Parts: sequence; structure tokens; C-alpha cells
Amino acid sequence: MLGVRCVECEAELPAGVGRGRPRRYCSRRCQARAYRRRREHGPATTLRRVPALPAPTGGDPRDRLVALAVELADAGGVDAVSMRVLARRAAMPDHAVYRHVRNRVALLAAMAEQVIAARPPGAAPLPRDPRQRLERLAGDEWAMYRRHPWLLSVLATDRPPTGPAVLAMVDRVVAAFTTAGYDPAAGFRAYLALSGFAQGMALLIPRDPADHAWWSATRNRLERTGRTRERPWLAAASQTRPDTDLDTWFRFGLRGLLDGLLAGARSTH
Repeated sequence: MLGVRCVECEAELPAGVGRGRPRRYCSRRCQARAYRRRREHGPATTLRRVPALPAPTGGDPRDRLVALAVELADAGGVDAVSMRVLARRAAMPDHAVYRHVRNRVALLAAMAEQVIAARPPGAAPLPRDPRQRLERLAGDEWAMYRRHPWLLSVLATDRPPTGPAVLAMVDRVVAAFTTAGYDPAAGFRAYLALSGFAQGMALLIPRDPADHAWWSATRNRLERTGRTRERPWLAAASQTRPDTDLDTWFRFGLRGLLDGLLAGARSTH
């Protein structure tokens, strides 16, 4: 029989002792996260921002569950994904889901694996030139965050998943840096700088329609209060929109970063 689990992260809870209300969360962090989601999006059971999705059919049951979880996260963010919600959407009892995915942490790791392992149909082979290869690999990572903004919260942590697809993604970038002249340790540091840039820019990806309204209101307020008059950069920035200009900003930063990283590789010879 399954024990009582945290309603937020699905971790198993210790058996209750004494009197009082039954414990529902494994930690204050989970409790605060659940409260924040209810405050911003309503109770998790309503999933107001997640459209009805059909139960998966055909293929490996675990792969189907992970694919459905990816759809849930794409529609409502990572907080829309829980083992209980996944079971309901898959038309399965809770215990059946746990037979295929150990817990929510394992589910998120499997979701990242599935997204990273997926190759766009007709994708061209990687270029041989290290600079062009790095531009392509960084662009691929950026495109993943654009398609799946929730992926950032899974990968950009001090305990990222380390499945085969994640490690292969790192392998490709480190190999490009070693081809350019870095030793493996320095190549990994260069990878951290490059991936960190992509992840930092991904924080600017709009995740909610309200983000556009906030940007417009903030731009109007800055212009109205005169804060753009003596700041040419702010006046120019106020004419941009993150949803339409973010790719341009990313490419601009990527060019400068690769200029510096590849110059550093040449200086080691």
C-alpha cells in the first residue's frame, strides 16, 4: 500500500504522530509553492490555464505519460504538473502512474530527457567549424526554452537531471570547445558560460499574457515620469518588446560571448 504523499511534490510523508490535522506537505518550501500557485492561478484541481488533453494511447505507457506531462507543462507551466493531475488526465489510477514514474522529481527529469532527445524532423548535421557548431548548439538550447519555457526551471538548478540526453547535450558543446582549443576541464567551464547565458536570457521569455500588459504599462509610466529623457538606452529599450525582440537580443549577446570564449581558446596555444 502506498503511504501518504506530499500533495505538492508527491514525496512520501512520514507516518503522522499525535493529534491535529494530517500533514499535507513535506516541507515549508512545498507549502509555500502550493500557496503561491493557488494565489496566482487558483486551486491546482481546477487547472484553469490547462486545456483538456486527451488520454494518451498507443506506444510505451511511460513514454505516453511523460509526453502528456510535457503537454501539461507547455499549457500551464511546471506547477500544473503533479502525479495526481497526470493520473487524472491519463485516465489511470494514481498507483498505476507510480508504477511507471517513481515520483514528481523523476517525472520532471523524464520530461527534460524527452524534450532534449527529440530532434526536429529534417534537422541538418552539425557544422564542422567550431564557431558555427557552437552557434547552432546554443541556438538549439535557446529554441528549447522558447518552445518549453518550463524546461528552464528543471535544468537551471544545482541538482539538474543527468540522463543520457542531458549529458549528450553537454558532450556536444564541450566537444566543440575542445576542438576549438580548450582542454576538457576548460571546455566544460566554457559550456557553463554559454549555457548560463542562454538560461539567463530565457528568464525574459514571456510566460503569461499579463507579461505583455505589464511591459506596456511600465513603458508608459517611464515615459510619463520623464525617466527616459536623460537615458538614451532606456528610451531605445522602451521602443522594444521582449516577445518580438528577444531573439535579436539573444543573437547579439551570443556573438559577443563566442568572440570572447573562442579568443580565450586561441590564447591558450
